[in-house]
Amino acid sequence: MGGLSLGLMQPFNLNHSNPASYSSLLLTTFEAGGSASMYEAYTSTSFHSYQYNADFAYLAMGFPLIPKKWGMSFGLVPYSAVGYSMSEQKYNELGDAEQHIYEGSGGLNQFYVGTGFGLGRNFYFGVNASFLFGTIDQLRKVEYADNSFYNAKVTDETYISDFYFNAGLIKSFDSLSIAKSDSIKMFDNRIESYEDSISKLQKLLKSTEKVSKNDSILLSSEREKISGLIEEMKRMEIEADSAREKVKVRRQKSDWSLSIGLTGAPPISLKATHSQIAESYYFFNGIEAVRDTIYKLDDKRGEVVLPFNVGLGFTFREGTRLITGLDFSLQNWQEYSIFGEQDSLANSWRVNGGLQWTPNDRSIKSYFKLVQYRIGGHYEQTYLQLKNTQLTDYGVSLGFGFPMKRVATVVQMAFELGRRGTTVKNLVEMNYVKFTLGFTLNDRWFIPDKFD
Repeated sequence: MGGLSLGLMQPFNLNHSNPASYSSLLLTTFEAGGSASMYEAYTSTSFHSYQYNADFAYLAMGFPLIPKKWGMSFGLVPYSAVGYSMSEQKYNELGDAEQHIYEGSGGLNQFYVGTGFGLGRNFYFGVNASFLFGTIDQLRKVEYADNSFYNAKVTDETYISDFYFNAGLIKSFDSLSIAKSDSIKMFDNRIESYEDSISKLQKLLKSTEKVSKNDSILLSSEREKISGLIEEMKRMEIEADSAREKVKVRRQKSDWSLSIGLTGAPPISLKATHSQIAESYYFFNGIEAVRDTIYKLDDKRGEVVLPFNVGLGFTFREGTRLITGLDFSLQNWQEYSIFGEQDSLANSWRVNGGLQWTPNDRSIKSYFKLVQYRIGGHYEQTYLQLKNTQLTDYGVSLGFGFPMKRVATVVQMAFELGRRGTTVKNLVEMNYVKFTLGFTLNDRWFIPDKFD
């Protein structure tokens, strides 16, 4: 659904983007998946290159502690990924051609444990405690076509491991809670009040029957008033019960809700170690041979500062058929630094939205009416800023959820087509296609039986 998640609450799916959503879980839910992608990169000079990747996508489990009130989840998901290989030709002050090569690999993984619970009427709060860990390797080279020059390379290795926290809020409204006069719960309370009043009046009327037949005209008049009140209460109870049934039918025909989600994480400094080695080398029979080590740094301790991020999302739901929504998020990447050094990064923002349509989740005759059909899109001003140009990323996605008969499993498939970057100022633009395959399993683990 284009990455829609910030205001999304689903009882049979996990959403670690907003931990407040764990409170909606009804069953133990296990999810796992992987992804494959293809990138086509090109420049204004029509240079083309292709890259193919296959990655682990997610592995997570969640379960209700109190169904629809308090839930918990834990899992392992990628936090960031580094993978690039670029080169460009430059000329030094003497006019000699230099080939500058840049390569990077690695990334960070995120193991999280989170909980979400209700704070009041349709108001939920959640928090994730995560451990980030991983290694980022970077390589820079300068190579010459003339063997009379020695080539140079600098290899950097950064290992990051520390704790990270983010939190979320969700407030939901439904079609009946907004119009309180139509609330089924209000009618239930009203009917209960009528029944209680009728019971007390009937007891009072019965107590007057013990009085002798020579009771006064005044007492007889009071008995008539009590009988009249009982009949009036019964009539009002019948009307309230009839109105309650009408509301119940209307809710079945038009059951919608609106959820507003808010997520955020403060700036945080992550502990890291950095190693660096600079070497000169030459080629011998096509193989790199190190001539000399120019500089070496081992396991320097420092910090990587991640900026704050905040997101706001709206999700509209109609029964079990339709889910649609819109998210907006931003990050202040100008605060980012690594070992005290800042980078030429720009503040980023992203808009994404989409919808899911399920024709009939209880269909018996047609399997395709059980399938969850999804579509979405996104637009992002990324944190990458090169040659005073901030790079954009936009795309569309298409997804399906295929339920497996006789087992509580849904096979999740998604396709995404997008474009990142630009060819302006001889920068690189990339078209990409991503495919994700996942599985969602629901069962009654950890839920105690009410009857032995």
